[in-house]
Amino acid sequence: MKCDQVYLHICDNLDEDLNSPRCREIKAHLRECPDCRAYLDSLKKTITLYRAMPEPSVPARAHRELFKTLTTLGGRTGSKTRHAGRKT
Repeated sequence: MKCDQVYLHICDNLDEDLNSPRCREIKAHLRECPDCRAYLDSLKKTITLYRAMPEPSVPARAHRELFKTLTTLGGRTGSKTRHAGRKT
């Protein structure tokens, strides 16, 4: 497995069986590649910092306005809309 494949698949496999063929390939690559080990370490640190952050609070008025806008957009675009304001 090459580094670019590790970068593409490492996040996909965070909840995958650790003994799956792809995870075994990634682990083997990590044993040999210091750059990918550093990338994984950075990713783990980022996740740890994210989990340590308090959940953001949204003021009640902003919350109401957001849902009012979403409801209005949803009513205007109908059921043929995948994303607000973007018709399919």
